[in-house]
Amino acid sequence: MTISSDTKFEVLAVAVASGQSIKNAAEAMKLSKPRAYHVAGTAAFKARVAEIRQQALDEAVGKLNEAANKAVAALVSVLDAGEDRDRIVAAKAVLSLLPGLSELGEIRARLDRLERGQNARIAS
Repeated sequence: MTISSDTKFEVLAVAVASGQSIKNAAEAMKLSKPRAYHVAGTAAFKARVAEIRQQALDEAVGKLNEAANKAVAALVSVLDAGEDRDRIVAAKAVLSLLPGLSELGEIRARLDRLERGQNARIAS
């Protein structure tokens, strides 16, 4: 059974996006190294690797967001029902997060404005 070139392209892209070298991925796939390097040099391949990496990053951020929500809930429960010392530690932890979150929100808003301006210039 032969594997289609589209499948080989995807398998190579996933391997490279996951951190494997082109050489090692080609060997594992029994693909000639010159062919693998040729494919890896194309714009379509580079774009696919970037897309796979972005998908992995998005998944990781989603999991971190879920964990952060649980962590905040745990801190809030300590604030509501813990010993005084524990409540103070929890309060400090919550308050220490606010400046970074605020700055991140401001940066995101600025980036959104810049992107809208750029898109408006491109559209006109």
